[in-house]
Amino acid sequence: MSIIKKPAAPPKIVTVEVQLEEPLLTTLKAYCEFIDSTPDHVIATALRLVFKKDYEFKRWLKAQRESQKPHAEDKANRTQGSATQAKP
Repeated sequence: MSIIKKPAAPPKIVTVEVQLEEPLLTTLKAYCEFIDSTPDHVIATALRLVFKKDYEFKRWLKAQRESQKPHAEDKANRTQGSATQAKP
């Protein structure tokens, strides 16, 4: 086993189109200039920060995932069951 691990694969990048109020876009551009970065970086970082700090959203998201978990397990069990059945 190596001491230094292989870096994780970067997440897939997708393109989204958003509409912003003009003053917000102007401020975004100014912030990008201020930190010498791109709008993509600023928006992604801002979203990560919001998702990290919004505890009510975290609780809601956890509840959503837990409520969907039994459905995913049932589907996996059905897929496994049909794959393991012997063919006549």
